[in-house]
Amino acid sequence: MTGQPPIAHEAFKQFERDKFSLVAQGYDQAIAQVTSQVDQAILDAVEAGYGKQLLDVACGTGWLSAAAMSRQAIVTGLDYAEKMVVIARLRCPEAEFQIGDAENLPFESGRFDAIVCSLGILHFADPERAIAQSFRVLKPGGRYAFTCWTPPARNPFMPLILGSVQTYGNMEVYLPPRPPLFRFGETAECKKVLSSAGFTSVSITELPMKWTFSTPQDVMPRIVISTARLGSILAMQTEEQRHNVENAIIEGAKKYVMDGSLEIPASILLTVGHKP
Repeated sequence: MTGQPPIAHEAFKQFERDKFSLVAQGYDQAIAQVTSQVDQAILDAVEAGYGKQLLDVACGTGWLSAAAMSRQAIVTGLDYAEKMVVIARLRCPEAEFQIGDAENLPFESGRFDAIVCSLGILHFADPERAIAQSFRVLKPGGRYAFTCWTPPARNPFMPLILGSVQTYGNMEVYLPPRPPLFRFGETAECKKVLSSAGFTSVSITELPMKWTFSTPQDVMPRIVISTARLGSILAMQTEEQRHNVENAIIEGAKKYVMDGSLEIPASILLTVGHKP
């Protein structure tokens, strides 16, 4: 993980909390809907079911929590962004949702049978601490699962978006430095971090998903309204840069149009560990 600027933890956490509250509605209608494609696989991995106490860390707007409730699990969700939690409560009123920090979980040790974290780990300033906290509140014999995006080489959606910004825009705008985006898209890193935290029988699976849009022109607007960091980067471009980035995304998206629909492939890694 060399070559990365140092992380100012509190500044990064404040940025994440504030920006995700601002984009909560757009996130709910775009990213959360797309990533819900793998919710059942995540819940299968932790054996979520009737009567299981399940914690959804970085629960966002509650899609995964709602899927767990449909299996009759007893669900607690936690997120740092207040408006995310507001939407999650509306989506899934039977679950318990709290505003809280994944790095300082407000629960007693050994409370939960299963813990899930869908694409939350890349938003933690100190992911090792967040994993250690999940280990603490998990019961012996319980299962923990997290997901993260795979790198661009295995994830066509990422080079389409990030590559267009890098080529035609300016990535060197001022935002609080973040942890490496694709750190946990690598199998070896996932195994190492979970094993170091005390988890055993670590398994990793790559799961496909797809982004669906009506037209190539719809791609960039949905990204802007649903992402905290990338939306902020795009908003900080000059008018010319933004125009060029959007054109590049439109042209790149056209090759994914087939039979009147637009589907762009993507994938995540699902990492699962057991607490002895």
